[in-house]
Amino acid sequence: MKKHVILLAAAAFMMVAIIPNAAKAQDPFKNLTKDDVVCTFKVPDIVDFVTTFLSNTEDELNGGVAAEWTKYLKNEKQGKGVTFTVDKKNGYVRYEMDYDVAYPEDKSGDKTCVEYCYWNCADGLHKLFAENVVMTQKGKPIFTEFSGMYIYVYDNATQKLYWIDQSLLGLGEETHGEITFSLPRTGKDIEMIMDDGSKKTLAWNGKGFTLKDK
Repeated sequence: MKKHVILLAAAAFMMVAIIPNAAKAQDPFKNLTKDDVVCTFKVPDIVDFVTTFLSNTEDELNGGVAAEWTKYLKNEKQGKGVTFTVDKKNGYVRYEMDYDVAYPEDKSGDKTCVEYCYWNCADGLHKLFAENVVMTQKGKPIFTEFSGMYIYVYDNATQKLYWIDQSLLGLGEETHGEITFSLPRTGKDIEMIMDDGSKKTLAWNGKGFTLKDK
């Protein structure tokens, strides 16, 4: 997948970031419906989450990640610049694409990172699954239509992954902020890096997140 397909001009970005908001309900999973279903599958571990999620998403970025993920599962050689970190024990997967390795003639300094992880909810009935996309150029974040963090809920009984109103998880959607995120490989909290370089924590509370300053 060519770099120019993924990395759109930063001046024309449309970022979907998630920022904190007050939860609207005591039980965020009460009103999940069939209209919210993303896909259905049995989930023993993070590999199942990522495999099924990538097979059910169709944008250009996930299409490229899915192709490389299939190679990983088959123990085939990855494309130039591609690396995967797969930590089944901690429920974490990280995809990285270094465009200076893939396209050394460009020397752009562009990198794409896509993280995946999940949390077991305190009710014992649900899991939350997150995808986080961060793109950088020479170490600094750039924002495109793919950038941002997206969280879904998995119902253990129905074995379905659902879209969910982010505010029900103590989060809110914002389309104009320059915020990057780091998903936890160890621990349970999400780190937010604001546009001024300051950091905040989205602390896991068993059914969603609570904002805390660093």
